[in-house]
Amino acid sequence: MKGRWVMAGYALGAVPFAAWAARARGTDIRKVGDGNPGAANAWKGAGKGAGAFAAVADWAKAALPVGLALRRGASGAELVAVAVAPVVGHRTSPLLLGRGGKGLAPTFGTWTALGGPWSAVAFGAALALAYGLLRLREGWAVVGGTPALLVALRKRPERKGEIVASWALTTGWLVWAYRRSFGWPPTRGR
Repeated sequence: MKGRWVMAGYALGAVPFAAWAARARGTDIRKVGDGNPGAANAWKGAGKGAGAFAAVADWAKAALPVGLALRRGASGAELVAVAVAPVVGHRTSPLLLGRGGKGLAPTFGTWTALGGPWSAVAFGAALALAYGLLRLREGWAVVGGTPALLVALRKRPERKGEIVASWALTTGWLVWAYRRSFGWPPTRGR
């Protein structure tokens, strides 16, 4: 019974909405940008509509199971597993032969459900600041923005342990996913 939320989270996470949205517009997402089957490449290769759909769908496929599990009383290790499952499903999608997207949108979804909308807003603002204003390379911007997710601790102090564990695991997945996007120096040229 308890494992069903983890399985549901993984299964939903594995649905490659970005690849399907791009394919519906006649684009092979693996031949766009860096070849990542995520919302950014759907946007670049198949247009704003496909990219926006993919971003929202990838966000929702994580927010939904985590939010439902919370409403049903999930806690402890089960909640941590449910929080990480959609991100892992997105990264290792069997529908893409184990080569899924980087997991940024599902991370937003997980954190919206876990920490409330302000944790996702804080993460988004940190990303915009790091990538846009500070001009950090993609990997540095994404990973540098993850401390903003800890804002969720202030909103849910009763779940401090679960949130810290979920944060550590989702941040680890992002570090691994963006490992080729770090580079030195950490800033992009003007």
